[in-house]
Amino acid sequence: MTRALVLSEHDLGDWATRFADGEVPARMPYGVDVLEQVGFDLRGVDQPDGRLVGKARDIVEHRVGYPVLQGLRAAPAVARSDVVLALLERQGMLPGLLKRHRVPPYSRTPLVIWSCWLADDLRAADAATRRRLVSRIRAADLITHLSRHETEILVDAGLSEDQLFPVTYGVSHDYYTPGGGPRDLDVLAVGQDRGRDYATLLDAVRGTPITLDVVCRLENLAGLDVPSNVRVHGTVPLTAYRTLLRRARVVAVPTHDLAYPSGSSVALEAASTGAAVVVTGTRAMADYFTDGLNARLVPESDVDAWRSVLQELAADPEQAVRLGVGARGNVVDRFNADHMWTELARVLRKRGIIPAE
Repeated sequence: MTRALVLSEHDLGDWATRFADGEVPARMPYGVDVLEQVGFDLRGVDQPDGRLVGKARDIVEHRVGYPVLQGLRAAPAVARSDVVLALLERQGMLPGLLKRHRVPPYSRTPLVIWSCWLADDLRAADAATRRRLVSRIRAADLITHLSRHETEILVDAGLSEDQLFPVTYGVSHDYYTPGGGPRDLDVLAVGQDRGRDYATLLDAVRGTPITLDVVCRLENLAGLDVPSNVRVHGTVPLTAYRTLLRRARVVAVPTHDLAYPSGSSVALEAASTGAAVVVTGTRAMADYFTDGLNARLVPESDVDAWRSVLQELAADPEQAVRLGVGARGNVVDRFNADHMWTELARVLRKRGIIPAE
């Protein structure tokens, strides 16, 4: 049994309670509990209580840019662990620095960082910031990322290709399942990360008979002219989000071409429910979908192409159904959390980061 300490921004006990109440798709964040099925004993670190402790923590961590208290509190558990698994890159920065400076017990324990935004942060940073970011994680034994083309960015920043792995990202296909009700929403768009391109999508549906439902923070639409055929919902709970995915004939994920696969979670979760998915055909998104087989891929910022594809799917419901079936199969066969974490377990054993079974 491999003893793994999970460092997460989320309290694992609270997360498990939310899972029992049906509020989140897996018992642990990102479905990492799948590792328990392949020989891992997963433990977390209790989040500190108290208003004063929380305030002091927030001040310090805002100043340095990464979690500090959690990593310090975790030290006794690290000493009893075979590997530290940081979800996400910020959670791995203090362990990475302590490991780099040979501070026990981190110096003796393999560190795995499951990253998301790292490559894009490095690509956008100035030289000094790049060096600072890399110095915090350079000592990690393995750093995963979500798209193959990010490897070049990470190596160019000073990391070794031997310590990198482009994991096959996946979502909880047992939670995001097709519903039994009608698909009564024309087009749904969901998401609020830095990569969304709502300006292009709004212009694409402007003046068409298509009704677009948008779920995002209002800041995501700031300064944009929202057409009358667009319904803005703000943010919604996860269960309501899943219901909307099940009701949508088409889920649109318009994005900019960033280093990480912006929009991949929504696109794969929508696909898992059997919706027809239309995404911007960025380099990262092309790792997940094939045009005409399990999604439609549209050129970045191309209003005319977006309008054409959305109108085509509205006029051809059979194509939308076929794409939805392909989309669901795409997730069930490969892009799911079970595949992602079992793949990572195999890589950790193959590279000797943890003992072979």
